[in-house]
Amino acid sequence: MSLMQFFARRTIFRDLDGEMQQHLDEKTEALIADGMTREEAERAARREFGNVTLVQQSAREAWMWPLAESLWADTKFGVRQLCRNYGFALTTILTLALGIGATTAIFSLVNAVLLRPLPFPQSEQLMWLAQQSHLGQGAIPQPLSYPDYFDWRTHNHTFSGIATYVNARGGITLLRNGESQRLDVETVSSNLFQVLGVSPVLGRDFTAEDEEPGHRTAMLSYSLWQSAFASAKNIIGQSITLDDMSYIVAGVMPKGFQFPLEGPPPALWMSIAEAADGKKTGERGYDVLSAIGRLKPGVTVEQATADLSLIARDLARQYPDTNKEEGSAMVEPELQHLTGDTRPALRLLFGAVILMLLIVCANVAGLLLARCSRRRSEFALRSALGASRGALIRQLLVESTILSLCGGAAGIALAWVLMRTTLTLTPLDLPRIGQTSLDGRVLLFDLALSLLTGILFGILPAWRTSGSAPANSLREGARSVAGTHGQNRVHNGLVIAQTAIGLVLLVCSGLLIRSFVRILNVDPGYDPRHVLSARIGVSFTRLSHDQHVQFYEQLLERISSSPGLQSASAGWPLPISPGFVTITFNIQGRPVARGDEPGEAMGVVMPRYFETMRIPLVAGRTFSEQDGIHGQPSIIINQAFASKYFPGHNPLGQHIQVRMGDTVFEQNIREIVGVVGNIKLKGLTEVTRPEYYLSFAQAVVINPFLIVRTTGDPALEESVIRTAVSDMDKSVPVYEVATLDDYVSKSASQPRFQAFVLTCFAGIALILAAIGLYGLLSYVVVQRTPEIGLRMALGAQRSSILGMIVRRGVLFALIGIGLGTAISLAIARLMSGMLYGIRPVDPLTFAATTGLLLLVSVLASSVPAWRAARFDPLRTLREQ
Repeated sequence: MSLMQFFARRTIFRDLDGEMQQHLDEKTEALIADGMTREEAERAARREFGNVTLVQQSAREAWMWPLAESLWADTKFGVRQLCRNYGFALTTILTLALGIGATTAIFSLVNAVLLRPLPFPQSEQLMWLAQQSHLGQGAIPQPLSYPDYFDWRTHNHTFSGIATYVNARGGITLLRNGESQRLDVETVSSNLFQVLGVSPVLGRDFTAEDEEPGHRTAMLSYSLWQSAFASAKNIIGQSITLDDMSYIVAGVMPKGFQFPLEGPPPALWMSIAEAADGKKTGERGYDVLSAIGRLKPGVTVEQATADLSLIARDLARQYPDTNKEEGSAMVEPELQHLTGDTRPALRLLFGAVILMLLIVCANVAGLLLARCSRRRSEFALRSALGASRGALIRQLLVESTILSLCGGAAGIALAWVLMRTTLTLTPLDLPRIGQTSLDGRVLLFDLALSLLTGILFGILPAWRTSGSAPANSLREGARSVAGTHGQNRVHNGLVIAQTAIGLVLLVCSGLLIRSFVRILNVDPGYDPRHVLSARIGVSFTRLSHDQHVQFYEQLLERISSSPGLQSASAGWPLPISPGFVTITFNIQGRPVARGDEPGEAMGVVMPRYFETMRIPLVAGRTFSEQDGIHGQPSIIINQAFASKYFPGHNPLGQHIQVRMGDTVFEQNIREIVGVVGNIKLKGLTEVTRPEYYLSFAQAVVINPFLIVRTTGDPALEESVIRTAVSDMDKSVPVYEVATLDDYVSKSASQPRFQAFVLTCFAGIALILAAIGLYGLLSYVVVQRTPEIGLRMALGAQRSSILGMIVRRGVLFALIGIGLGTAISLAIARLMSGMLYGIRPVDPLTFAATTGLLLLVSVLASSVPAWRAARFDPLRTLREQ
């Protein structure tokens, strides 16, 4: 049945459906007029027209059956055709599997990270909240203090709930059965789980009473409940020891629950009562809290932003000493905030793999065009026997769909392999990357992509082939495989498109590779080689200030005696590690109103820290024993700090008061005793920032990292640290053991991943473009075999034949390169935010990639050209 017959019959039965419904309505109204209820009348009308409806259904099935029968016949014929040409079919399926599989693998990453909704009820209502600081240029999001949070929670009109969370302690030590275990912990407000819409599977939720001083309450994760407490249901209400303090277990969260979603899953959550005990809940200006809120139904992000900004402006007027610069709020969907930094990279990779898939489609379309030219007589005969053009197009589309579905099936297996491989290369901090899987959405995407791809690469050859005149095709089919001029133009255009897209991928890959090399060559300001770092959980409750310092001093003395170590020290934060804090200060002699004090990055270090890290000393001295507990308060600054706050002056001997938010530190006026070199604190690509350092003995605010410089492999010295800590106190856990090279490598993991994956796509695209050009020129050589034989018989040199074919290939390559260069210039500018140390329009990258593509094109053209130049003219003319 032709397409015209199909649509005609469909129109007839659609009209019949309309008439039947009209008669049914008329009969129903008539029965109602006779006194029946509407329900009785509808039932009676359906009974009366039931037989007619059955007849109508049978008729509809009768005309639909030929269409299904035709499709089934086309499918069987297509399978037989592909089985006869199994070499062509296998090549096409493998090519499609490469493109569809790679696209599916990248989509699985995009699905897991960007598309999958958050695992909470009505997650679209969850918003990330922050106040905005307007220091300098632009607005910078800032965390909240406890009093600010309480004001936001109480006075807002657009959120059904606002909750806070903070990982300020860097972990907590669980003491159980004489053994210690270091756990990730979040300090949260009592309503966090209510805002998220998740309830404990065992026990109770936090209550408002749990926020009050003296109410130390903990919520266990399901995994901790299983591993540490053997899934004991009687754990609810019992006391556990965390950092030498007693906490009551309120409940157990569901299996698989995690919040926050970035970073490692917390092992437990504790109430903010500890902060209340330490009076931090009353310190406005102690900005450490992250916030999340759930919008009320019907409220927009803009309305919520205006609502919270109004509260922030009121707080800035009421408390200028602490809130002067935070006069507005930022509201952003939680999913958008979670994936914000990763969106550009994943979009780039998905766009790149789509371009590669287009090259695959163009390559396969070229193969189909060449195959269809050899089947022209077959289709001409079918057309002469009465087959419509629609039937021919349907037959070819069925064949291309069979190929694409087979390629999609093989692509799923390839996607699984690529997905496993890709996961080993992806940055560890990529949110939700562990949820990557071939789920139902990914499989549906693979199916849809296979069908779309089959239509995409099949429609053009089908349309061109079905439009050939039957008489001409039958006349020429027996003695020539040459295609029409139109088919040749289409084939040429496909090869040019492959070359252009290939150049785009090569340029993008080249830019990322050069950027990655620049990142690797960045000087971090210290020497990360042969340095091992670790953290230890020394109790702040059990040990006093002086005992804390003495523990570290004795530990470093023990570690330093090991024969494999050059030096040992401790400090926080570790460069390129997650920890980072900005503390305000006053410079003596430069009075500033409270609330206007500058703030810079602060670190606490022990003696020999700069020597162990090999951070150069620029002026003065580093910390020593004289900067101990009872020494004169001192401070060391870096060059960026000196340049910003003491331009053209000697900073040594100047005095600074650090606003630590503690009465002990507020009273200390610290003297600048040294200036050290700048380091990359947060990442290799960040701008060097001002930083100052305090002596750990004079600022015991956190457990610092132990750092040891070794003569050999630093990983082999881990046992030295663990043994020394265990000898001093078996209850002190050792955790976060890693080399500084690991931190540096992790900092470069995202650009490494982008460069590697895109380079793989570009390499595949280059090979496919070369294959497409080779296939076109081989096809041209076959087409022009009589012409080439005649030229050689008339005296043409083999070199001229060789040059003729190569020039044709180079011409196509140059046209594609010109088109690809124009597209690359536009795309490269969009990549500027992902590049480091090079311009988007980098002449060296463009020249190198263009030269590489041109070289490959010449090589691909040379093979069919060499074959043409070796023709025997007499034998060629005799055969033709």
